[in-house]
Amino acid sequence: MENASKALLMAGGLLIGILILSLAVYLFVTFGNDARTINEKIDSAKLTKFNAQFNIYADRDDITIYDIISLANLAEENNKYYKDYKNFENNYKITIEISGITEQIQSMTKDKRQDLLINNSGTNVDGDLDTKYSSKLSDGGYLKYNNIGRVWKMKFKKL
Repeated sequence: MENASKALLMAGGLLIGILILSLAVYLFVTFGNDARTINEKIDSAKLTKFNAQFNIYADRDDITIYDIISLANLAEENNKYYKDYKNFENNYKITIEISGITEQIQSMTKDKRQDLLINNSGTNVDGDLDTKYSSKLSDGGYLKYNNIGRVWKMKFKKL
Protein backbone atom coordinates (compact mmCIF):
# COMPACT_ATOMS: atom_id res chain seq x y z
CA MET A 1 0.00 0.00 0.00
CA GLU A 2 2.84 2.31 0.86
CA ASN A 3 4.44 1.74 -2.56
CA ALA A 4 1.17 2.49 -4.35
CA SER A 5 0.80 5.85 -2.63
CA LYS A 6 4.40 6.76 -3.47
CA ALA A 7 3.76 5.81 -7.09
CA LEU A 8 0.66 8.02 -7.17
CA LEU A 9 2.63 10.92 -5.70
CA MET A 10 5.39 10.45 -8.29
CA ALA A 11 2.85 10.29 -11.14
CA GLY A 12 1.11 13.42 -9.85
CA GLY A 13 4.44 15.26 -9.58
CA LEU A 14 5.31 14.19 -13.11
CA LEU A 15 1.97 15.44 -14.45
CA ILE A 16 2.40 18.78 -12.66
CA GLY A 17 5.94 19.06 -14.09
CA ILE A 18 4.64 18.38 -17.63
CA LEU A 19 1.86 20.92 -17.10
CA ILE A 20 4.34 23.60 -15.97
CA LEU A 21 6.68 22.80 -18.87
CA SER A 22 3.78 23.01 -21.37
CA LEU A 23 2.72 26.36 -19.93
CA ALA A 24 6.29 27.68 -20.25
CA VAL A 25 6.50 26.59 -23.92
CA TYR A 26 3.10 28.14 -24.67
CA LEU A 27 4.08 31.46 -23.08
CA PHE A 28 7.44 31.46 -24.89
CA VAL A 29 5.78 30.93 -28.29
CA THR A 30 3.05 33.50 -27.58
CA PHE A 31 5.47 36.19 -26.42
CA GLY A 32 7.80 35.42 -29.33
CA ASN A 33 4.98 35.97 -31.83
CA ASP A 34 3.95 39.19 -30.10
CA ALA A 35 7.52 40.48 -30.19
CA ARG A 36 7.80 39.63 -33.90
CA THR A 37 4.54 41.45 -34.62
CA ILE A 38 5.70 44.51 -32.69
CA ASN A 39 9.05 44.53 -34.53
CA GLU A 40 7.26 44.27 -37.88
CA LYS A 41 5.03 47.21 -36.97
CA ILE A 42 8.04 49.27 -35.88
CA ASP A 43 9.87 48.46 -39.13
CA SER A 44 6.78 49.33 -41.14
CA ALA A 45 6.42 52.67 -39.34
CA LYS A 46 10.10 53.48 -39.96
CA LEU A 47 9.72 52.64 -43.65
CA THR A 48 6.60 54.78 -43.98
CA LYS A 49 8.31 57.69 -42.23
CA PHE A 50 11.37 57.37 -44.47
CA ASN A 51 9.36 57.16 -47.70
CA ALA A 52 7.15 60.08 -46.66
CA GLN A 53 10.13 62.40 -47.07
CA PHE A 54 10.09 61.58 -50.78
CA ASN A 55 6.38 60.93 -51.34
CA ILE A 56 5.53 64.57 -50.69
CA TYR A 57 7.29 65.41 -53.96
CA ALA A 58 5.55 62.73 -56.02
CA ASP A 59 3.19 63.72 -58.86
CA ARG A 60 3.79 67.45 -58.57
CA ASP A 61 4.56 70.16 -61.13
CA ASP A 62 5.68 72.89 -58.73
CA ILE A 63 9.00 71.56 -57.47
CA THR A 64 11.90 74.00 -57.26
CA ILE A 65 15.61 73.39 -57.56
CA TYR A 66 15.84 74.00 -53.81
CA ASP A 67 13.52 71.07 -53.18
CA ILE A 68 15.62 68.85 -55.42
CA ILE A 69 18.87 69.89 -53.73
CA SER A 70 17.28 69.21 -50.33
CA LEU A 71 16.28 65.74 -51.50
CA ALA A 72 19.78 65.18 -52.88
CA ASN A 73 21.27 66.13 -49.51
CA LEU A 74 18.89 63.70 -47.80
CA ALA A 75 19.88 60.96 -50.27
CA GLU A 76 23.58 61.71 -49.76
CA GLU A 77 23.22 61.43 -45.96
CA ASN A 78 21.27 58.19 -46.38
CA ASN A 79 23.89 56.74 -48.71
CA LYS A 80 26.73 57.63 -46.34
CA TYR A 81 24.91 56.09 -43.39
CA TYR A 82 24.07 52.79 -45.13
CA LYS A 83 27.13 52.43 -47.39
CA ASP A 84 28.61 49.54 -45.36
CA TYR A 85 25.34 47.61 -45.05
CA LYS A 86 24.88 44.30 -46.81
CA ASN A 87 22.99 44.78 -50.09
CA PHE A 88 23.55 48.56 -49.99
CA GLU A 89 23.17 48.92 -53.77
CA ASN A 90 19.88 46.98 -53.87
CA ASN A 91 18.20 47.97 -50.62
CA TYR A 92 19.48 51.29 -49.31
CA LYS A 93 21.09 53.42 -52.03
CA ILE A 94 19.03 56.37 -53.24
CA THR A 95 19.56 58.33 -56.43
CA ILE A 96 18.12 61.71 -57.37
CA GLU A 97 18.18 62.60 -61.06
CA ILE A 98 17.12 65.45 -63.31
CA SER A 99 16.35 64.61 -66.93
CA GLY A 100 19.04 65.97 -69.18
CA ILE A 101 21.72 66.03 -66.49
CA THR A 102 23.91 62.95 -66.65
CA GLU A 103 25.31 63.16 -63.12
CA GLN A 104 23.19 62.13 -60.16
CA ILE A 105 22.50 65.17 -57.99
CA GLN A 106 23.56 63.56 -54.70
CA SER A 107 26.94 62.69 -56.26
CA MET A 108 27.69 66.26 -57.39
CA THR A 109 30.30 68.36 -55.67
CA LYS A 110 29.13 71.39 -53.69
CA ASP A 111 30.38 73.68 -56.44
CA LYS A 112 28.34 71.86 -59.09
CA ARG A 113 25.26 72.00 -56.89
CA GLN A 114 25.84 75.71 -56.37
CA ASP A 115 26.07 76.22 -60.14
CA LEU A 116 22.87 74.24 -60.57
CA LEU A 117 21.16 76.49 -58.02
CA ILE A 118 22.42 79.68 -59.67
CA ASN A 119 21.38 78.56 -63.16
CA ASN A 120 17.87 77.58 -62.03
CA SER A 121 16.92 80.23 -59.49
CA GLY A 122 15.62 83.09 -61.64
CA THR A 123 12.39 84.70 -60.47
CA ASN A 124 9.38 86.04 -62.35
CA VAL A 125 7.56 89.34 -61.72
CA ASP A 126 5.61 87.82 -58.82
CA GLY A 127 8.84 86.78 -57.10
CA ASP A 128 8.25 83.08 -57.75
CA LEU A 129 10.99 80.90 -59.18
CA ASP A 130 10.79 80.70 -62.97
CA THR A 131 12.28 77.26 -63.23
CA LYS A 132 9.98 74.53 -62.00
CA TYR A 133 10.40 70.80 -62.13
CA SER A 134 7.93 67.98 -62.38
CA SER A 135 7.98 64.58 -60.76
CA LYS A 136 5.26 63.35 -63.10
CA LEU A 137 6.00 60.94 -65.89
CA SER A 138 3.57 59.28 -68.23
CA ASP A 139 4.67 55.79 -67.13
CA GLY A 140 4.62 56.77 -63.44
CA GLY A 141 8.31 56.00 -63.11
CA TYR A 142 9.60 59.10 -61.37
CA LEU A 143 9.35 57.63 -57.89
CA LYS A 144 10.60 54.07 -57.65
CA TYR A 145 10.63 51.60 -54.78
CA ASN A 146 12.94 48.63 -54.29
CA ASN A 147 12.04 45.09 -53.24
CA ILE A 148 11.77 46.02 -49.54
CA GLY A 149 9.51 48.99 -50.24
CA ARG A 150 12.08 51.78 -49.77
CA VAL A 151 12.37 54.65 -52.19
CA TRP A 152 15.52 54.10 -54.25
CA LYS A 153 15.16 56.58 -57.10
CA MET A 154 13.48 59.88 -57.74
CA LYS A 155 13.64 61.61 -61.07
CA PHE A 156 12.61 65.10 -62.13
CA LYS A 157 12.17 66.87 -65.45
CA LYS A 158 12.40 70.57 -66.14
CA LEU A 159 9.16 72.18 -67.23
